[in-house]
This record gives sequence, C-alpha cells and structure tokens, in this order.
Amino acid sequence: MADLSLFASLPPLKGEARVEFLHAMLKTKIQDNDNSDKAVIIFCAVVLGITGIFMTYVWFNRKYRPLRAKTIKLCTLMYLATIPWTLGDFQMNGVVRTTGGWAHCRFWVVWMRILFSFIYSSLVTLRFYALDRIFIQGKPYKGTALYMPGIVLAVVLLGYCLACQFVNVNHISVYFPYAQICIVDDKYRYASIGLIWAPWVGVLFLAIRIRHIQTSFNELYESLFTCALGFTILIKTTVVHATHPYYLFEKSFRHSETIIDTVATNLIIWIMLAYPAYQCMFRHEEYDKEWARKLRTDGYAQKYSAEVDSSPNETTSYSRMDDSMFNHSKLGNKDGYYDKDPLDTIRMLSGNGGGTLVAGTIPTPANVYRSPAVDLNFSNLDDGSLDMFDSEVDGRSPFARRII
Repeated sequence: MADLSLFASLPPLKGEARVEFLHAMLKTKIQDNDNSDKAVIIFCAVVLGITGIFMTYVWFNRKYRPLRAKTIKLCTLMYLATIPWTLGDFQMNGVVRTTGGWAHCRFWVVWMRILFSFIYSSLVTLRFYALDRIFIQGKPYKGTALYMPGIVLAVVLLGYCLACQFVNVNHISVYFPYAQICIVDDKYRYASIGLIWAPWVGVLFLAIRIRHIQTSFNELYESLFTCALGFTILIKTTVVHATHPYYLFEKSFRHSETIIDTVATNLIIWIMLAYPAYQCMFRHEEYDKEWARKLRTDGYAQKYSAEVDSSPNETTSYSRMDDSMFNHSKLGNKDGYYDKDPLDTIRMLSGNGGGTLVAGTIPTPANVYRSPAVDLNFSNLDDGSLDMFDSEVDGRSPFARRII
C-alpha cells in the first residue's frame, strides 16, 4: 500500500474519482454508499426501537414473578450495550460515509464497536456463570467469588482499550482523509477478534456444565439458542475479516455484517424474556400458578431459595441476580416469605432457634399443618401456586419470611 503521508496535503476525492482510486489502491471491488445503506441503518434502528419498547414493557411489569426471575437488570444492560455496538458497526463496516464525526476512527472502532461487543459478551458470560454457581456448584449468589469473574473481565477489557488508546494510532485504526476511509491494522483486527472469542468460549463451557438443568425457567433452551447466536456472530465475523479484509467496500458483506450483529444481539434478549413477557400479557394469573407448580415439580425450589447458613435472614436465590426480585410479599412484609414445601419451612424455623415445633393435633382438613410455636398455617398444598399457603407469624417471632 502506498505511503499515506504522501496524500496528506491533497483535497479529498469525490464520487467516481474516489471509487477509482480505492479500486487501484486496494485491488478490490468498490461499491460506494447509497440508499441501500440508509435502508440498513433504518432497519437496525427499528430493531433497536422494538426491543426498547419490549424492555419498557418488561420494566413496567417487573413485579411479575416469572419475569423477575429472568435477571431484568442484566438483560437491560445487554440491550444498552447493543446500541453503541450497532453504532460502531455502522462506522467500522462502512455503512456510513467516514466523514465528519464518523472520521474519528479509533473512537468508533475501539470504544464503541470492540468495547461494547466485549461488554455484551461478558454480560452473557456472567449470566451463565450465575446459573452454574447456583445449580451446579450449589453455592449462593453472593460473595467475592460471585463478583470476581466480572472484575477480571472488566480489568482485562479496560487494560486492552487503554492500551489501544495510547499506542501509535497507526497500529490501531488511522483515518485516510484523501479517500475518506479508516484503515484498520491487521494485528489489531485479529487481536480484537481473539479477545471477543474469549468470553464466548467461557459461555460454551458453562453451557455444557448446566446442560442438565430442566426447570420452569427454560435455562437449557435459552443456553442453546444463546450459544448458537453468539457463535454465529463470531464465526461470521472471523471468516469475513480473514477472507475479505476490505469487506466494507462490498454491499453484501457490510450489510450482512451489520444486520446479523444487530438481529442476533437483540434476539438473545428476546429469547431470555419473551416467553414470560407473553404470559404476563395474556395469561397473567394462570401462568403465575403454572410457573410456581412447575418449579416445585422440577425439584428446584431449594435451589432457587437456598439457605446459606443457620440464619433464616441469610438466604439467597437465583432471583438475587436481580436484587429487586421478590423483595415484597403480598402481605407487605419487606422480608418476604419462604416459598418451599411447608415442612421444609418448619424444619428451617425449628433449626434456627424457633423453639420446639410441637406437632399439632390431627389436622382437619388433611392438607393443613399448624405449628403452635409460630402459628404457621399451610393449606391448599396441591394448588401449586406460590401463594398456596398463608403464613400468620406471631408478631413476636424474630424469623423473617422470604419468597424465592
């Protein structure tokens, strides 16, 4: 390639002259920007807008229990990361003409495209890690070990982006004003691709570990679809950059790169939230009961509401991935109440200083259990709802009540 400094004092090329120059310099087909690129931008904006409306609906219904179990905050962060990622795609893939504000190559390539694609991938990794920690490792969703993977990923990402910011711009992405293009260094190109592969390899490893989870939250199916879409993005990007380094000058490549990234990243969010959101809209109460019944049938009530130690106030659950999950019960108790098998609750209370729970007289009806110590009344046990029992705890009792 010619020494770009020789063109520094020349005025920018326009129209056909620019196309001919690029063709001669790069030895590749040049297709200039036209209305089809504008259509791609509009399409991506519509996709982001629809997902934004969807996320707004989810937040308005965040108290719906099946939705609260889906880590709404984490999914929101993923959605927010797709916006700058898409803008970075517009510039890096050549969907927009590299002039004006779009001419700041390092900003768009490093701090928008690479940074937020890595953030998005890391958020997916953290969600899978949470499932592994709860269901496979049997550990609470709290403590230093929980946050350490996020801290490590943040340090690696920040270090990489800062290094890219302070090294010679010619080793990252340099603007060539004579032809209005950003020229990305090959070493930086492949280092960035390798960096983005790292969290997705972690996602695949964790997906294999949690493959046997079969719960009312559909983690297995979500994991499979998420991995499929994530590796679709990775393989597509890797192959295109390796075989067509100047892909941004061909419509088919730059359009497909941008559209696939936008659709896949938004679709992952829909996969995680769409089903409970649909049920919330059309079968609100019915699905709430079905969801609770299946949770207990699957045998994961203990996993989703596990005791950490001997203190009833120290509980954790899968729902803690969203700290707003079930903070308030319908009775207005800020500590919530346990949604477990009634006998498990009784065992928990008696094992934590609750006094001896004396078996009551023969219960009538047969599905009602009473404990004189704390006056617990469990009924309608075959209903399957999280509200299947009524807890009337004596005001003097120090024991908190929590929902999963």
